[in-house]
Amino acid sequence: MLALHARSCLQKKEEQERAAAWPKQHGLAAVRLRVVELEPLQWPEFVRNPSGRCYLCKRHIYQHFQAVLAEEGIAVLLDGSNADDLELGEAGRPGLRAIAELSVRSPLADCSFSKEEIRALSCELGLETWNQPASSCLAARIPQGMKITAARLELVAAMEQVLAEAGFFGCRARLFDEATVCLQFQNKDMERFCSKELCERLCSRLKKQGVKKILLDLDGR
Repeated sequence: MLALHARSCLQKKEEQERAAAWPKQHGLAAVRLRVVELEPLQWPEFVRNPSGRCYLCKRHIYQHFQAVLAEEGIAVLLDGSNADDLELGEAGRPGLRAIAELSVRSPLADCSFSKEEIRALSCELGLETWNQPASSCLAARIPQGMKITAARLELVAAMEQVLAEAGFFGCRARLFDEATVCLQFQNKDMERFCSKELCERLCSRLKKQGVKKILLDLDGR
């Protein structure tokens, strides 16, 4: 088995490191890992950030993966889409269109595994990732139609790092414009963030990153 990791500016550094270390950390000698370096900021249609951004990105990534598999003599590319993703359809998961077009197989979805079931089984297997918060690429924090740039990706990553250092994991710092960000926390963290002293301290640190107005999504995640 060959595990493929698409490494690019769309991921936080710690996510890249975690992916690279995972097979060795778990003693999976039979699983080789190959890091595929990608440069999405050189994909003009993706950088424009249209409504189909996720489809465009997924198609680029999986085409690169399939080229690697062809070199290795491997016939089938598998991905981790699950039953919940299929229920959302292409409207909620645009990448499903790329998966279908490129004949990528999704064994978890084929076996009707939901996210909750995958977490439960991961816990039984002793995987430390069983309760890891869901993570999406940094481009998902940039509103549709706003150009995706290195500076904007770095700003989002820097703000989420500030929040992670304060113990807020799985949060999102979503840009509204160059000077405004909307914070999205897990529901369990909302009350803690809203404590006056902590909120003021974190907002001060976030503004040092260059934003002027900070909004809070009361729906949480």
